[in-house]
Amino acid sequence: MNRLLASLIVLGLAAAPAWGQAPPRLQDLRPTTGLASNTVQALASAGDSLWAGPLLTVYAEDEARLFTPDDPAVTRRLEDGSNVVLSLAAEGDVQGGSAVWAGLAFDAGGNAIGAGGFLVSTDGGASFSTRPVPLDDPADTTVAYGASTLPAIPVTQETSAPPRDIALGRGGTVWVAGSRSGLRRSADQGETWSRVVLPPDTSMRIEPSRPDTFLVAPPQSDGRGFQNYRAFSALVDETGTVWAGTAAGLNRSTPGDVGPSGDRAWRLFRPDGTPNSLTGQLVLGLAEQPRPNGRNPVWIATLRADGGSVLQRSGLTVTPDGGETFRQPLIGEQVNDVAARRARVYAATESGLFVSETQGRTWRTVEEVALAEPEQAFPGELTARAVEVTPAALWVGTTAGLLRLDRADEPRLLPDAPDAPRPEWQLFRTEVPVNPDEPTEQVPDVETYAYPNPFVPSRDDAVRIVYDVPEPQTVEVSIYDFGMNRVRTLEEQEPAGQQEIVWDGTDASGLRLPTGTYLYTVEVGGTTVRGKVLLSN
Repeated sequence: MNRLLASLIVLGLAAAPAWGQAPPRLQDLRPTTGLASNTVQALASAGDSLWAGPLLTVYAEDEARLFTPDDPAVTRRLEDGSNVVLSLAAEGDVQGGSAVWAGLAFDAGGNAIGAGGFLVSTDGGASFSTRPVPLDDPADTTVAYGASTLPAIPVTQETSAPPRDIALGRGGTVWVAGSRSGLRRSADQGETWSRVVLPPDTSMRIEPSRPDTFLVAPPQSDGRGFQNYRAFSALVDETGTVWAGTAAGLNRSTPGDVGPSGDRAWRLFRPDGTPNSLTGQLVLGLAEQPRPNGRNPVWIATLRADGGSVLQRSGLTVTPDGGETFRQPLIGEQVNDVAARRARVYAATESGLFVSETQGRTWRTVEEVALAEPEQAFPGELTARAVEVTPAALWVGTTAGLLRLDRADEPRLLPDAPDAPRPEWQLFRTEVPVNPDEPTEQVPDVETYAYPNPFVPSRDDAVRIVYDVPEPQTVEVSIYDFGMNRVRTLEEQEPAGQQEIVWDGTDASGLRLPTGTYLYTVEVGGTTVRGKVLLSN
């Protein structure tokens, strides 16, 4: 598995603190002030409300609220990272009546992610209830599909079923892309789940009226199973067509594909090296663009499959006509998320925010941002992990906080002249102070800390070391391995106040360092403060 795919498999978990080994059972929720993490990789909107992960934060009516359970013991487990929000879905124009779904996950160790069930609200977040993880009974060794009874391998482990994406369909139907548990469907608001039969990798279409004998299972160690049962994304568009992105391509089922028994026919689209196909085989994100006339385009974020054809590329594909034709408007970029208004498309990528007003024929890249608050500075380059739009604003989840831009300023992202003034963003960040005046359990008395910690270079890009600078001066940060051999020295001229320096996990020669515990010292103000970073490859 390459580093890029490894980072996608842990999407949404990059900035979680120390992990537990089991998910908490969540109770009713209460609002508290604050942004949960500076790495924001899950966003969803309903009306003017924006929902964000990795903990459950809502921005509505100029107020940010972090939702945590009333039970203090459960609250501690949620806040220490035992469970985080891996995926989000929301719909509805009125805050009090909108539906919100949050798919939860926890670190099961060894780079495995466990499914933690769902938080569900039908009143815009005023209250939440829980839903179970979509798993099979060990006896579920067959699946009924129209005229066929297909052999199946039951998915019984939480580590096989993290909720990568959630789609809310008509009549309260919910679709979940659950990684190795495939695509799951619930018709009763998540109380029960059924496994959705998709085409095997060897077929381009299946129909419930046609007898079949293929195995319903993701790839197994003995060579059985199919990549099309590793599901990463899901969407229900304006026509009621269901789209499912997998490790084998893009699946489509229209309302006319539903048979008398309720089973669906599916068409599988795969890259074939031509411009009228997908850019890559791994379909990691789907978004619908509202258009005033005709069919809404569907935008598709893809990644080249490991070991796949050299004709595959990472990038964006769009179908303006429900899958009849495809275009490849953005090639060669790792696209993490897509959002769209009627006349504008936004792609969140590892190298910044891409913006187009020409349906992807031309793009402008936003790599740096100007902030509205003069005392704020955006820490580092813009790495966009999520993007969403509300009627009033554009929102971008980054590895350094959540950005908000008023809708009136969005056209200025595409300036008429190179020297046109840049729009100013609002930045929301978690600021944990060092040397706090009033230490608490949540804000302890520390002189320095590093985040994210543990630090996984393949998913986190960099670790940030935080310290306090009493007056403007040059600060030196030295990093040592466990044998106290200095492996890297970082130096920065800093103003007074709380500052942070970035380390990418390499030594002085630029070589990636092995997994282990690394100690660091910060020479500042004539004193030395110390901390440690757990680096994991």
